[in-house]
Amino acid sequence: MPFDGLAVRAISRELDERLKDARIDKVYQPEKDELVFSIRPTQGGTMRLLISANPKWARIHLTEQRKPNPTHPPSFCMLLRKYLEGGKIKEIKQLGMERIIQIRIEAMNDFREWQDKYLVCEFMGRHSNIILVNPATNLVLDAIKRINSEMSSYREVMPGREYLLPPSQGKLEPLSADFESFAAALYQQDENLDAAAALFNIYTGLSSFSAGQICDTAGLPSGIAVGECGEFEMTRLFQATRDLIDSIDQGLIQPTVQYKKLIPIEFAPYFFRAGNESDRLKSFPSANDAYDAFFSQKLAQLKLQSLQDNLARKINEHLQKAYRKKFLQEGDLSQAGQKDLYKTWGELLTSYAHRFKKGDAAAVVPDFITGEDISLPLDVRYTPIQNAQRFFKIYNKAQGAKRHLVRMMKETQDGIDYLESVLVAVKQAESPAEIEEIIEELEKEKYLRAASARSKKQARRSTPRQFLSSDSLTIRVGRNNLQNDRLTLKESKRTDLWLHTQRIPGSHVIISLPPHITSIDQVPDRTLEEAAGLAARFSQASTAAKVPVDYTFRSNVKKPGGARPGMVTYDNYWTLLADPAVELVEQASASASADTKP
Repeated sequence: MPFDGLAVRAISRELDERLKDARIDKVYQPEKDELVFSIRPTQGGTMRLLISANPKWARIHLTEQRKPNPTHPPSFCMLLRKYLEGGKIKEIKQLGMERIIQIRIEAMNDFREWQDKYLVCEFMGRHSNIILVNPATNLVLDAIKRINSEMSSYREVMPGREYLLPPSQGKLEPLSADFESFAAALYQQDENLDAAAALFNIYTGLSSFSAGQICDTAGLPSGIAVGECGEFEMTRLFQATRDLIDSIDQGLIQPTVQYKKLIPIEFAPYFFRAGNESDRLKSFPSANDAYDAFFSQKLAQLKLQSLQDNLARKINEHLQKAYRKKFLQEGDLSQAGQKDLYKTWGELLTSYAHRFKKGDAAAVVPDFITGEDISLPLDVRYTPIQNAQRFFKIYNKAQGAKRHLVRMMKETQDGIDYLESVLVAVKQAESPAEIEEIIEELEKEKYLRAASARSKKQARRSTPRQFLSSDSLTIRVGRNNLQNDRLTLKESKRTDLWLHTQRIPGSHVIISLPPHITSIDQVPDRTLEEAAGLAARFSQASTAAKVPVDYTFRSNVKKPGGARPGMVTYDNYWTLLADPAVELVEQASASASADTKP
């Protein structure tokens, strides 16, 4: 849901309780529209308060996430450090039911006198802003986004200008409006408009999502129109809205985040029903915890998606060049193959050279096999024997070109296979750290230019994905080519079982076998099927119904000298058809997520 008035109300209440009299140690501005306050609460410790005016992700909450800060702080950050560092947070409150939070901070001025400053946080989509106001004069000291008269005809948000609240939308205030006003406003709506949309149009502070949830809580049929609502339905809507606000004010809420395949897609400061039964709902002890979990995971996912898209685009550029190169090489090879007949021409002309003389433009001779006459083109400058030698020279040159092209085509195909395997790893990466490892791998292989600004500090390497089979055997799956090499060649025993999709780019899979299993017949069928399913799932054929998967003992896997990362050869193998093990992956991921403390 958007960061609406209900979300603002829940977080402002919690922050006011937790940060009362907390001291501001430091102010940071890691993004152009985002602030982080390092705060010491009265109960001890340190907290980080994040305030964002991002057009899409405007919000406020405490966070555990650390972000790098610019070397040179922006001017607004420097201003906040001047006025607010060392100050105490005295009050955090919502203005009415608007998406506005006012933070009152008591700090010393230049004359060592305690004075109040207001940090006004407006969470209004693309109009979101963070404004420092002097309450004594109601003048703006500065804002994270300055708004001049050319940008807004209603109000200027500039240093020295009077602070004005954003323009009213003419909606009712849920806290002060009585039932008669509500009913009258509802009757003014289009009778064909559904009740949730009408509720959104009537009340300030409600998003369309919250309006829909209130209608559901009130027991109204889904999609009921305004014209179908009588006094009973209107009373239920009016009371359900009041009850929800009261529960937020009293702290009797169950903040919830909705997940779809482990990706957060919705949040609310109250419990709500998921539209899709397959989606998972997770409750949190506080609105702050729910907001922090939702936004940190959601933004991390978006960041990962952006990194994946950018890297995949660069890899595809190299792949397109390789595909084009392969196409041209195949054409050259076809042309070289067509010159095999020059050997036959040379042999025929050598046999019948006595019939012709220098200056002849053609030689008609019978074919050795069919007996039919063939016309051979001759160069009038040469004798028949010299023309035959010219034919043999063209043939030999074509044979050399074919040998060279075969080698070149193998190198090109190896490059294509490698890049396709990297592309699979990029698409299946689960964290920015995995993308960073793939980037380093591509830099070593000269596909990407090494970043000079890259930190020399060695990041913690990711570990292979790990699953437990139905027979309690450990199955490990590599995340990228370098990790595939480590997993197969260094981190597994020669007696372990190795699996890989047949002629399809994908991850190396290892089944760690106990010492008593010494033959393939002793490997549990269920474990083998699950491991093969994982090999199919983490491959280029992850969406296919049946995928051929080769498996053999690790001792049969070798890495040729000079081979690219992840490229191996193997023999003495078996093959089975596997279904991608999507359910096994989701179960393992859900279990890992459940074990993680919010």
